[in-house]
This record gives sequence, structure tokens and C-alpha cells, in this order.
Amino acid sequence: MVDLKKNVLRAFANEEEEKVPVSFWRHFAKSEFTDAATHPEIVDINVKGHESYIKKVSPDFIKFMTDGYFIYPFLNVKDVRQLTSLEHLKSLPKDHSWFKEQASLAKRQVKIANDQFTFYTIFSPLTILKWALIDHAKEPLTLADKRFADLYSEDPRALKKILTIIGTDLKELVKVVLNAGIDGIYYSTQSIQDSRTDNLDFFNDIQRVIDHDVIKTINERADFNVLHICGFDGATNHLEWYRDYQLQIINWSTHSDGYSLAEGKKLFGDRPVLGGFGIEKTDVLYSGSKAEIQAAAKELVNEVGKKGVIIGADCTIQRDIPYEHLIWAIEAVHSV
Repeated sequence: MVDLKKNVLRAFANEEEEKVPVSFWRHFAKSEFTDAATHPEIVDINVKGHESYIKKVSPDFIKFMTDGYFIYPFLNVKDVRQLTSLEHLKSLPKDHSWFKEQASLAKRQVKIANDQFTFYTIFSPLTILKWALIDHAKEPLTLADKRFADLYSEDPRALKKILTIIGTDLKELVKVVLNAGIDGIYYSTQSIQDSRTDNLDFFNDIQRVIDHDVIKTINERADFNVLHICGFDGATNHLEWYRDYQLQIINWSTHSDGYSLAEGKKLFGDRPVLGGFGIEKTDVLYSGSKAEIQAAAKELVNEVGKKGVIIGADCTIQRDIPYEHLIWAIEAVHSV
């Protein structure tokens, strides 16, 4: 009988596994950008959704969503789209509700995890700022990238200072949720999708510095964490730029960034890798038959092996995916 939690920890430690672990994650709120400060009911939707999902699907570990807290409270800023206003940004006090409420959320999430390994999602300061630049109900994500690049073009030094302040608050959030009982951090970052920022000058001068600062705190506080290089909504990244991001497990979009699990494992110096399945409605996990999904699952394992390998998806799966599709994938991976 395989001890599944010990088996998961072996995978995270880049050791040979008896069974390859599998996990997927999804949103439960209608919009993850709903602000819990004005819609506190989203917290119960989050927790109850996860609880039902865990009981029905039985993933090998849990990556919790933070719906309701994608919206960062820009303290002392009147207009987040104006750099002159953003320059007044102040770090949040440690007793701010954004921290206290997420500590409460994390405790509730840990309670429903049934002693399974848990990850809490923390987004890069760049992502946090980018998301604040659009009305998510009316405007496309690509406009957020453009507005971010506009701020960068206006004053790179001022932008870096703003991102550093956001990073300070995210480092505090890391401490808060780990103290609440979460086991590790799922750190999500992404290249800004604009030619003015999707280059090595911006990456080396700003993004790498800002991300590495948060990652240092993550590694000081938790042994196993995930670097998620996000390819959601058609975003692309230069995976080779992220090789010195020192998080333990690497997750990226195998379907948009040009590296299979085996190729990515080699690129990142044989670190543990997570993913493999696509997340679109045209991909096999969503649209395939049982035979097709299980064949794809076995093919993923056979291609990359059983050392430091975790099967999952490129990113968040569709809200309306049939749970039986996930169960079929888990069964097939465990059978290899």
C-alpha cells in the first residue's frame, strides 16, 4: 500500500516515486476578481467549493485558490492607473484586513485538506499591479499589459519602487499564510505581454529583482514551493529566463511555451516538474473520452518518467470540466 503523502513528498524532493502524484485546481467563484472586501460571501464559496471538490476528486495534494483576494488594497493611492498617484503607495500595516482575512481563509482551507500537502497561491507584484489596471468585467487582460508597459515607459525607477512596496506586502502575506498552517507557496509570475517589457532589459532590471526578493522569503519559510510561469489566456514566456528562480517545483504551460515536461525538467536542472495537460476546452482533459484522457495521462508519465514528476495542468482548469475527467486522469497516472 503506497503512503500517498510520503509519495508526494518524494516527488517534491526529486526522488523516485511508487505512484506519480496528480492534482488539478479550479476557481469556484464566478469571477476570481470579485473583491472579498465588498463581497465577503466569496470566502464561503471558495472554502465550500474546495471542500466538495476534494471529496469528489481526491487529488494527491491541494493547491488552494485565493478568489476574493486577487484585488490588492493600494493604500494611499487614489488612481492606480496614474503613476503620480501610485508613487504615494504605502505598505499595508501588519494588522490590515487583507492579511487577517487571508490568515482566516488559509486556516479554513488547511482544515478541509485532510492532512494533505497544501499550497497557497501568491502572485508576483507585477501581476498584482497589472490586474489592478483594468476593469475585469469590461476590459481584456491584454489591455492590462499595455497599461503596465505605459507606466514602465513613463518612469522605470518609479515603477520599480512601487513594485518593491507591493513585494514587501506579499512577503508579509507569505509569512501570514504559512503561520496559518499552509505547507508551501505556489508563486505565480509571468512576462508582461508587451514588446516594451517582454525583453531582457526589463526582465533583468525589474522583474527578476522583484520576483527574487519575494522568492527569498518564500524559501526561508517553506521547504517545498512551486514556481508557476503562467501561460493563461494565451500568454507566452521565455522559460530559459527563469532558470535561476530558485523554487523547488516548476509548473508552466507545456502547450504555449514550447517545452514538454521532460524538456522542461532538463532546462531547469532536473528539478521536479508539475503539469502536462492543457486547460482549453479543445484539449483532451476537457473534451476527450475516458480512453483518450487515460492514454494521454499514461503518455505523459512514459515520456518524463517517475522521478520528481507531478502530473497536473498548464494552469487553472475550466470551471465546468466534468470531475470524472480528472478522476480518469488520476487513475491512469497512478496505474503507470
